[in-house]
Amino acid sequence: MEILQTILLMIFQVVVIVLVAPLFDGMARKLRAKLQSKQGSDFFQTYRDIIKLFRRGRTVPACSHWVFRQAPFFLFATSAAILAAIPITYSKSTIFGAYSDIFVILYLGALLRFVFGAASMDSGNPFAATGGGREQMLAVYVEPVMIMCLIVVMLAAGTSNLVEIQSMVKSGQIGYQIPSFAVASIAFLWCIYVETGRKPFDLAEAEQELQEGLLGEYAGSDLGLVQASLILKQFAMIGLFLSIFEPWNFSNPFLAVIIFVLKTGVFYVAAVFIDNFGPRFQMTSSLRKNALAALAISFAALTLYVVGV
Repeated sequence: MEILQTILLMIFQVVVIVLVAPLFDGMARKLRAKLQSKQGSDFFQTYRDIIKLFRRGRTVPACSHWVFRQAPFFLFATSAAILAAIPITYSKSTIFGAYSDIFVILYLGALLRFVFGAASMDSGNPFAATGGGREQMLAVYVEPVMIMCLIVVMLAAGTSNLVEIQSMVKSGQIGYQIPSFAVASIAFLWCIYVETGRKPFDLAEAEQELQEGLLGEYAGSDLGLVQASLILKQFAMIGLFLSIFEPWNFSNPFLAVIIFVLKTGVFYVAAVFIDNFGPRFQMTSSLRKNALAALAISFAALTLYVVGV
């Protein structure tokens, strides 16, 4: 009975986030437009865009194979699987500890990135291949920092089970009173900012030409599914940070998912301020410098843990 209940709660939280996430994306777009002295669209524009795309037929390049054709479904399923692995509504149930695990989320995130890159190469479009290669380059810089931060958390907690980690943070067994944990949260927050595609790591002006050229080869329902997948991935990454470093929530599943959506949405929209007022740099030099600084912070966190501080 408990297994069935936990599965239903996983499905429930994924469905709620799938339905609500586009609203916060619309808020972020509206806020970005206002900060740039533009009118912008209303909060529900992302919903209309996705619905409009789903009403159109599929169009794929003649040179593409099954990898390109099935990638949107893989991307959406993987993003949903990451959301399901975050203990939001089942924060007291350790029965799915083998799934609600840091390693599972890391592997699912790597799978999502791999599918994106493979579909880019299979599209036959050089711009798409460039965007896919750029995505893999981001992984080279971001994932070592993220993994090192999570190692600190797992060593401090003695487990990779997210449910147990949340319980320890809530009870005060681990948390910001531990210097290594606090320092790791800083570097991990940088990783989340990069993963949500903010400037200078993502530029709207180069969305189709350089960064996500793959989207230029998708049309109709495929494009709508990929765009929804990317929004879900951004929500999942922010949710992972909150579930580890700020897990404060209600035990009631309905209240828990509402609070989680609000907290994640605030982070999602607030990042627009950094995005809008941040300087523009060259992609390679900016990422290299920022990544080295974040890597140094994560290494400092690991060093602090090793020396017992």
